[in-house]
Amino acid sequence: MFWRHAIGALDCSRGHLVGIVNATPDSFTDEGRHFGTDQSVAHGVALAKEGASVVEVGGESLRFSEPTPTEEEISRVVPVIERLVAELDVPVAVDTYKAPVAAAAVQAGASILNDPTGLRDDAMLQVAADSQVGVVMTHFFGEPKVRPPGFPDVDVLEAITEWAADALARAEAAGVDSERLVIDPGVGLGKSPEQDLDLLHRIGEIVALGRPVFIPMGNKKVIGAVTGALAKERLPGTVAGVIWTRLRGASVFRVHDVAFVRQALTMAEAMKDGSVEVWHEVPK
Repeated sequence: MFWRHAIGALDCSRGHLVGIVNATPDSFTDEGRHFGTDQSVAHGVALAKEGASVVEVGGESLRFSEPTPTEEEISRVVPVIERLVAELDVPVAVDTYKAPVAAAAVQAGASILNDPTGLRDDAMLQVAADSQVGVVMTHFFGEPKVRPPGFPDVDVLEAITEWAADALARAEAAGVDSERLVIDPGVGLGKSPEQDLDLLHRIGEIVALGRPVFIPMGNKKVIGAVTGALAKERLPGTVAGVIWTRLRGASVFRVHDVAFVRQALTMAEAMKDGSVEVWHEVPK
């Protein structure tokens, strides 16, 4: 199975990592360390060298705070995308729920659109339909930047599978070919830690929908809820989530620490298959 995007396709018979470039001053994990065009570009180049199959640029944190003005978000992401596209051989993605930002990013060369609201905005759906970008279709209870008053009392897998059928059909009807779509069940997006664990435990039900499954596992709050670890201490939990879901059929994993997770994922793939394509000389 392939995930097609504007400059090629990812073979989702194996796992892929999406390296996160937070071009923001207030991200949960980076805390602004990669804010600024030069810093963001350098970080994106490093992630690609570490083994990221996709480098994703986001200009607004989803933390509960005032929304970033659209023009400010564009000014953060477009210069970074333009430079990364010029320097990298891997596709560059944009993470945004705003159609004007997505359109500017596509114009700058972004090959993939990661919309945390799953193209619910008709204008965003049109951006996807008018281009050849790959699209991450994300499930989200609620609205970006708005603290929910509570969590829906539903079977989360039933809700996600029902949403996915409708969202995929709507996208295809608008002209977005199904091979450009992957499903993100939206870990942490309007869901309680118990619901996040349930969807991760039952991820095979999402895989059974027939499109590649995208897991945004990097340093998620559910890891902190289970382990007590702070955001910057959640790498072991991130690895556990990546390996668990990969062995159950998920294909694409959004993470911060690409080099570390890449080694774990490579070893898991080799054990899963009982073979490996490239053998390295064992270091002494």
